[in-house]
Amino acid sequence: MCGIAGYIEKQPRPAALSRMLAGIAHRGPDGEGEWRGEGGPWRVSLGHRRLAIIDLLAGAQPMGNADDSLIITYNGEVYNFLELRARLEREGHVFKNHSDTEVIVHHFEQHGEAGLPDLNGMFAFALWNVRTKKLVLARDRMGIKPLYYATLPEGGIVFASELSALLAHGGVDAELSVEGVCSYFFSDYVHPPHSIVRRVRKLPPGYTVAWVDGRLEEPRPFWRPSAPAPAPEATDQELSDQLWRGLERAVDTQLIADVPVGIFLSGGIDSSIVATLAARKAGSRMKAFSIGFENPTFDESQYARLVAERLNVEHVIEHLRERDLLDVVDVALDKLDEPMADPSFLPTFVLSRLAAKHVKVVVGGDGGDELWGGYPTYRAHVYAALYARIPAWLRNEVVPRALEHLPIDDRYQSLEWKLRRFTERWDDDDVTRHLRWMSSIDRPDLPLAIRGAEGVTPPTLNTVLPATGDRLARLMLLDLVTYMPGSVLAKVDRASMAHGLEVRPPFLDNDLAAWALSLPSTYKVRRDRGKFLLKLAAKGKLPDAVIERPKKGFGIPLAAWLRGPLQGRIEDVLKASPIWDTEILNRSVFQEKNREHQTKQKDNSKPLWALFVLDRWLRRTRAALAA
Repeated sequence: MCGIAGYIEKQPRPAALSRMLAGIAHRGPDGEGEWRGEGGPWRVSLGHRRLAIIDLLAGAQPMGNADDSLIITYNGEVYNFLELRARLEREGHVFKNHSDTEVIVHHFEQHGEAGLPDLNGMFAFALWNVRTKKLVLARDRMGIKPLYYATLPEGGIVFASELSALLAHGGVDAELSVEGVCSYFFSDYVHPPHSIVRRVRKLPPGYTVAWVDGRLEEPRPFWRPSAPAPAPEATDQELSDQLWRGLERAVDTQLIADVPVGIFLSGGIDSSIVATLAARKAGSRMKAFSIGFENPTFDESQYARLVAERLNVEHVIEHLRERDLLDVVDVALDKLDEPMADPSFLPTFVLSRLAAKHVKVVVGGDGGDELWGGYPTYRAHVYAALYARIPAWLRNEVVPRALEHLPIDDRYQSLEWKLRRFTERWDDDDVTRHLRWMSSIDRPDLPLAIRGAEGVTPPTLNTVLPATGDRLARLMLLDLVTYMPGSVLAKVDRASMAHGLEVRPPFLDNDLAAWALSLPSTYKVRRDRGKFLLKLAAKGKLPDAVIERPKKGFGIPLAAWLRGPLQGRIEDVLKASPIWDTEILNRSVFQEKNREHQTKQKDNSKPLWALFVLDRWLRRTRAALAA
C-alpha cells in the first residue's frame, strides 16, 4: 500500500515531483522513489511513496519489467499474485524479486489492458510504456484505492493518489467545480468522474484511461457489475455453506503479508465474521482493534469485546469521550484530502491511529452491507410501496401535522429522524428515492443553495445500472457503485493511510463479490430481515447476540455537537469563509438551516457539517498553494 504521483509535460517543473510526493508521505512512510524518462518531446516523471508490506527489501518503486520497457508506480495489493506469477513463469517470464508489483508489470506485458480483470485485489497504478510512449492509468473494480488526474495546458497529464498531491504540481488551479459541489452536497461525497476541483477528474472504479502524445483518451471500463442470475438450484443451507467457504478463501488470501496483520472489529456481523476467519488461521497472535463511545446510543464495544473473548485474540480498545473526538476534528479533516461529509470519518481516523501503533495491515468488514443487503434503506423501499396505498389526505395532511409535534431526537438514527426522512422523500422512482434518502441537501433545494446548479443533475442520479427486474438487487448495485466507493471506501482509505495503515476488505474479493452479485435479493433481504444468507452462514460460528442485533453505523452525535461545542465555529464559517468568495454557495440558505437547527425546528446537521468540512478544505488548500 502506497501513494503514487507523476506527470508528463514538455517543460518539466524540476521540484514538482518532490512536492507531490511530500504531500503523500503519510501513505508511504517506508521509502520514496522517482523515475524520469523521455517520450519524444515529452518528459516523464513517475514517483512513489512506499508502505512496505510484501518483499520488504526488494519491492521499491517505480519498477520495470525485465528490459525496463514498462515502468510502473503502483498503490495497492494484488492477492492472487503468486498464482499469476506461476502462470507467467510458465510463459517464459523471469522475475527479479518476490513482489506483487513486478507480477503486475509482467502480466501487463503479456496481456495488456485485457489482463486487468485477472487482478484480484485493490489497486491504482500508472504504467508507462517506453516503446509506445503511452501512459495507462487503472483503478480496481470496486474503487478501494483512489486515483486523480488532470490534463496540463500543453497537453500533458498529471496524476496522484490524492487531490492535494496533484494540486502540489502547480499546473492545475483549485477552482471549485459546480458539478462537484452539487454532487458533494447531494451525496456527501463527489462522485466520479468529477472532483471538487473543476479541472481534476477521478478515475471511476473498474476503469482505465490512456494518454498518448498529448491526447487523453476517454476512460474505458474493464469491469462492470452484473445483474443477478436466476435463483440457483440449492437449499439455503447449501448456499450459506458455500458462502462461508468463499469467505474463508478470501480472508486467507488477504492475510498474505510479510508483516503482522490485525483486525478492525466493530462488533457488527461483517467485521466479526472476518475476525473469526482471520483468527482461525492466525490464532491468538492476532490483535483486534475497536473504538468505544461514551454515548451509549453510538457504542458497540460490548459486542466487539464479546467476539474478541470468544476468539481469544488480544483486544486493543480505546474508549472515546466527546471531548476526545472534538480534539481531533481539525487534525482529521486536514487529512481528508477531498471534502467528504460523512462524520464517521472522525472515529475511523482515531481507530486507524490506534491500530497503526501496533500493525501495518488490518482486515475489515467493508462491502458486506452492499453485497448482502445490510442497509435498512433496502427494507424502507418495501414500506414506501405500502405507504403509497394509504389515502392521500392522510399522507398530505395528517402525517405532516403529526411530525410537527415530534421533538428532534439527536440519538443515532432515531425513529424521529427516520420518519422525517421517509415521509419527505418517499414519492419518487426507486433510484431517486434511495439517493434522496441519503442526501444532505435534497434535490429540489440544490439550486437554492448552490448558484449555477440550475439544470445540473447530481451525477449519482445518472448512474447506469444493469437491467434487472429485481428491484432490491438494483438498489444494492446502486450502492455498490456509488456510496461504497464514494463514501465508505474513501473514508477508510483516507483515515487509514493518514497513519500509514493498510486496510483490506475480504468481502470485496473478486470471486466472492461476483458470486454475491449473481444471487437474487431474496437471499439477502427476506421477511424484513437483512443479510439473510450471511447470518445463516454465521449461525453457530458467532455469538447469537452479534448475529441478531440491529445494524448500527459508526456514528457520532453530530446534531448535538452543532448545537453545542461546534456551534460557534459554524457561525464563524457563516460569517467569514473563503467559500463565500467563490460565489458558488448561497449564504442565506445555510444561515436559515443553521437557525432552524439551533432552534430544533429541523435537523439540518448534515448540510451544516458539509459546509464546515468544505470550508476547512478550502482554507487548507489555499494556504498550501500559497506556500
